[in-house]
Amino acid sequence: MSSSTPARCAFRARWRGSGLAAAWGLHLAPASPQLYDAVLRLPVMDCARAHSELGWTPRHTAVEALEEMLAGLRRGAGKDTAPLKGRAVG
Repeated sequence: MSSSTPARCAFRARWRGSGLAAAWGLHLAPASPQLYDAVLRLPVMDCARAHSELGWTPRHTAVEALEEMLAGLRRGAGKDTAPLKGRAVG
């Protein structure tokens, strides 16, 4: 039985969710468990067509973008509009 069987993955997901929920409740995590689950369900985008037809290439990697988003959450970054108003987390 491999380490990535569905039963083991479901078990790990429950523990990960419980751990993240506890960290969120203690104000130790910058994002809620629901946001984490939503991010995991985002579609993967392929930029090949934009590159081949427009010559477009991304300026930042996905990892860099995610790191910047999480850093912004920690800083409480935002803008002067109600939906984008920042608040410090933690």
